[in-house]
Amino acid sequence: MAASALFLPFQPLMVSAVHTGMMEVAFAKRALKDPDLRVAHNVHKMSSLLGGVLFIADDVFPTTPFLHAGWHLAAAVGVGTCNKLLE
Repeated sequence: MAASALFLPFQPLMVSAVHTGMMEVAFAKRALKDPDLRVAHNVHKMSSLLGGVLFIADDVFPTTPFLHAGWHLAAAVGVGTCNKLLE
């Protein structure tokens, strides 16, 4: 019982990562079949990569202005492109 309690804080993160991965795979599969989704998927991929780079850069260079805001903007673009998947 005590060992499982140590992993309790990580369980929501693991579940979230699995669901995010499943959504990414579904988006990629649909983008291969539907040419209208390809642009949205490419924007989604690039904003996700840029957001990841800016997120890490924000930790490495904490005094650099606007890095934190930049990764929030990149993440917002990435989340916004998911709406195309729901159409």
